[in-house]
Amino acid sequence: MLAPAKYSVMSRLPIISVIILACLPAVIEGRSRDKEGRRRNDRISSGSATLTNQYNVYGTGISSASFASSVYSTSFNGPMDTTGFCTRRRDMKLMCYCTPDENHVPVQKAECWVFSDGLLLNDTTWTRFYQQRRLRDLKFVIQNHGRLDYIPTMILEPLQNLTSISIEYSQVEIVKSYAFANLPQMERIVLTNNQIVALDQEAFANHIRLRDLNLEHNQIFEIDRNAFRNLPLCERIFLNNNNISNLHDGLFMDLGRLIFLNLAYNQISVLTSEIFKGLGNLNVLKLTHNNINFIGDTVFAELWSLTELELDDNRIERISERALDGLNNLKTLNLRNNLLKKLDNGLLRGTPALLSINVQSNDLETLTFYTFQPIMDNLVNSSSELLVSGM
Repeated sequence: MLAPAKYSVMSRLPIISVIILACLPAVIEGRSRDKEGRRRNDRISSGSATLTNQYNVYGTGISSASFASSVYSTSFNGPMDTTGFCTRRRDMKLMCYCTPDENHVPVQKAECWVFSDGLLLNDTTWTRFYQQRRLRDLKFVIQNHGRLDYIPTMILEPLQNLTSISIEYSQVEIVKSYAFANLPQMERIVLTNNQIVALDQEAFANHIRLRDLNLEHNQIFEIDRNAFRNLPLCERIFLNNNNISNLHDGLFMDLGRLIFLNLAYNQISVLTSEIFKGLGNLNVLKLTHNNINFIGDTVFAELWSLTELELDDNRIERISERALDGLNNLKTLNLRNNLLKKLDNGLLRGTPALLSINVQSNDLETLTFYTFQPIMDNLVNSSSELLVSGM
């Protein structure tokens, strides 16, 4: 057991405050789809049962391709008709809530609920979208008995003003190449709480205005090394709560503007410097709750803008003395709840700006003043924090 030591700012003597905190188990709250379903059904029941002048495309007998072609060719030259798109009736396969929700006013935002398990790719229901050329924000939420196992690329392509697309609780398993049709104004893609297992080559490539990509709470275990090509403005990517065990070298190399990357709650066990190549502007890297057991030399050397590194709740037994080299702007380092027995004396030499370090709940047996000597001057700062506990 480490003996506690005290530190006096006035005497400038070294301090290592030994703080042993009781920690509650982490609780990960998930959404209850049944509860969500009940709330959504209540909302439907309280709304208007049917709007007039429905744009009826059901049972026409016309093939999807020819019907879509005819609607697409006329709707962009004819009057704006939103009555069919925003119609709400309980027996519909797909029901959309629109903003603004007024007849003959161009729809800018729509949240569409999928109720049917029979909404196929060639279903004429999709032709209602071809008129919505001013739509900017589109969200699909699959209800308890609904099913959507594909991304409807064909209805996205005409929506050239779309800036945000969201699909939640779908049965989509693979995000295929160019699934979002390279829409020129797209800034935000959200694919949360689906069943995605793989991202194909160029799945999100060439969205030159994309800033946020959220893929959390899926089952992703395979990401093609070219999935994120040519995303020059992307700033935030959420890949947490998946089954990722391997990250290809150079996976993020086209993401030079990225400032936030969340890889927490995965199965990652190996880190290399090549994985993070090209992320010179990254500020926050979250690797919490993975299977990392060793961090080698200069793994984070490319991350010279990093200010926060979260490595808590892994299985880290050893960190190389030069593992943190290059992290000149790092302010927060979390190593809590790992299997560390010691910290090398030179470990913090590469982190001159460090203000907060947490190594609680490890198996630390030996700890010396020289380990923290490179950051001792920083600890005088009122906002600094040093949290340590031994066996």
